Amino acid sequence: MTGDDSGHGDGDGEGAEHERCDCGAGVARRDFVRGCGAAMAFAAVGSSLGAAAEEADGDVAALLEDLPDNWGRWGEDDERGALNLLGSEEAYRGLTAALRGGDGGIEQFTLQLSMTGEVINPDPDDPDTIFPPEDADEDDPQWPSTDTGDPAFPPRTPARRDNTTPEGGSQLAGGVAFVDDKFVTEAFLQGTTHLDALGHAWYGEQIYNGFDVETTEATKEFETPLLGTKGIDAVPDEGEESCLSEVSETAGLEKADAGVAGSEGIAARAVLLDVGRHAEASDEKGRLPLGYEVTLEDLRATAEAQGVEVEQRDVLLIRTGSIARSRDPEAEWAPLDEPGLVFSEDLVEWIAERDVPYVGADNLAVEKAVQTVDGDTYVIPLHGALLRDLGVYLNEILWLEDLGAACARDGIYDFLFVGAPLNVERASGSPINPLVLKETDHPKEDGRTGADGGGDDVESDGDEEGDEDGSGDDGKH
Repeated sequence: MTGDDSGHGDGDGEGAEHERCDCGAGVARRDFVRGCGAAMAFAAVGSSLGAAAEEADGDVAALLEDLPDNWGRWGEDDERGALNLLGSEEAYRGLTAALRGGDGGIEQFTLQLSMTGEVINPDPDDPDTIFPPEDADEDDPQWPSTDTGDPAFPPRTPARRDNTTPEGGSQLAGGVAFVDDKFVTEAFLQGTTHLDALGHAWYGEQIYNGFDVETTEATKEFETPLLGTKGIDAVPDEGEESCLSEVSETAGLEKADAGVAGSEGIAARAVLLDVGRHAEASDEKGRLPLGYEVTLEDLRATAEAQGVEVEQRDVLLIRTGSIARSRDPEAEWAPLDEPGLVFSEDLVEWIAERDVPYVGADNLAVEKAVQTVDGDTYVIPLHGALLRDLGVYLNEILWLEDLGAACARDGIYDFLFVGAPLNVERASGSPINPLVLKETDHPKEDGRTGADGGGDDVESDGDEEGDEDGSGDDGKH
């Protein structure tokens, strides 16, 4: 959640003889401020939080010291983590859930948020400001914002694509023409719906299964240099060049990278716990308020209200309504104060006892970014407990509005979940578009579901005014 390969300085820049642009001094990276009860300033270092909240005084190693881990459970060289829990039996259970309604009773949903390239500005009236300026203070942090666009964890920004072919397309002999395109801005692997690699986050000097932290910065040299940018975030450090240079060496994960899940995929029974619809604090659209802390008690109460049980080796999806707000011009959204899971020993033990292999949510980090435990402040402690210690995968920025609406309509909250992130070698995270096949008691006459993936008769919670940002009538597209 908090970093990617570029944070290690992609390419060392030495011997880059062919600078292709005349770069002046880079733009100074801005601090960005978010209220978490009280406003907290984060210094964006590399492409991670780096220097965490100034108030963060907790010791995550001590916090997690007596909690379970899966190190060595599948061998000292294991990089798969909780993927080892998934096999034919788990896929069959998912298929069984999907097929209960017969051949005319299956609905299909994709869970990736569309990539529009729209920036969510802290001040909707100031489109040139990506993050709040340095002089933003507790009284005027410029967050939350009612702007709409692609939610991204600061200092990541949305990726934009453009045509690479001439107007009218490229003409080929014989009359065929085509268009082609590419990302023309930085495309962060964790800047959209994505899966975190097990080596993505850690504490101490070891990542998952005891691999040395140095394995997160393993270099690879390429015989053929390519033009690219080196080691920058969306807003470069002062003096950092952001122009194109020859890249012939990169740093990345030597162990437990996103390619492990990309090469195998995930298939299992999954359960949606729609906390946004069942919590008393939710609004009329079934969205949790900013700052809401989702506890184990919330998960249990939601499961009971839905009449569903999280069984052994189930994929767990949690809906908060957060991502839908990022596409709603009438709703406030604040990246570092979005609702999410919060740490407790009971929660970690509950996940471990059930061998939950995979947790996904419709927010930026699955968990709440900043949390207070026993009076001490921590930043993303569950990333340490789940990714590093248990080898449990985290799937962030899911679109759960259509699926959630369908589940609420027919009361069916378990289904087949399948997906695989892009198989990017040595990546700390990778985009993913999971697919859900779900039983429904409202089948179409012809046995088919609607082209939007949610069925023509499923109302989306996405605001129809979301069209303003190019995201489409349902807020997703």
